Amino acid sequence: MRVSADRPLRFDMESLRIFVAVIEEGSLAAASARTHLVASAVSKRVSDLESDAGTPLLYRHSRGVQATPAGDALYHHAKRLIEHLQQISDELSEYSEGLRGHTRIYVNFTAMVQYLPGALHSFLRANPEVRIDMVEKSSDEVVQAIASGVADLGICSATEDSLGDLQWHLYSTDKLVLLVPSDHRLAERKSVNFSEALDEDIVSMQHGTSISKLCRASAERHGRRLRVRIEVTSFEGVRNMVSAGLGIGVLPEDSVRPYVNSARFCVVELDEPWSLRPLVIVARNFDTLPMPARMLVDHLERNHSPTP
Repeated sequence: MRVSADRPLRFDMESLRIFVAVIEEGSLAAASARTHLVASAVSKRVSDLESDAGTPLLYRHSRGVQATPAGDALYHHAKRLIEHLQQISDELSEYSEGLRGHTRIYVNFTAMVQYLPGALHSFLRANPEVRIDMVEKSSDEVVQAIASGVADLGICSATEDSLGDLQWHLYSTDKLVLLVPSDHRLAERKSVNFSEALDEDIVSMQHGTSISKLCRASAERHGRRLRVRIEVTSFEGVRNMVSAGLGIGVLPEDSVRPYVNSARFCVVELDEPWSLRPLVIVARNFDTLPMPARMLVDHLERNHSPTP
């Protein structure tokens, strides 16, 4: 069964929604219950899609169904299309309800917990008619989201080389420091090279975060591997584990200074070029951003001076 290259495919949104349900539920019967259609109608929709595509989309077996390679490709495209249409619907409904705009921003963990709460509060207080959806991702995922158009803006730790054709503005420079237990051999030091800490157990941020990647890359440059004892998902987790003597960690200086006097850890400066970590605002093109996103960029830059 083949389709002529010049024959247009006649996919309709309802059939694509049903097909997504079939793949996610793993059976026609379960998809029928999910979509509130009789099983024969679901089967007919899938058969019509296969006829239009000119290739089987499902493997059918006694336990249910499974996507063929073509079906898997259609599923991922259909899923993205449905989500995008839902975003359009949500945004248009906001205009009908009197909102002036809507912007999506992807940020890394540091930006989310250290820099944006106050900045977004003041922005939304001055612009109550704007809605902001913020998603926390790793820096690499932030860059991918901007490049693919999933988000309008991103704030992340990234080098110019990793940003490719994306445009960026420097937002801040984050200083990373070493945390050690109060009774640790390095606790009295003012600064250390990270290589001096490679024999120690490490309390690490989650694998894939920019801090974790910087530490691992530094270890690899010395022909070593990090001795990761614990991985955590928050700055608080690193502080608590280091205070309990379970290892040493690396965090932004601003995330630990408020706790130094009451915690059982010491802060030691890192004598490393990579300890100064630029945070950048990223967009595909700042000039063509929707108005709410441009307003947000102006507000962020007006209310935060990048550290040189």
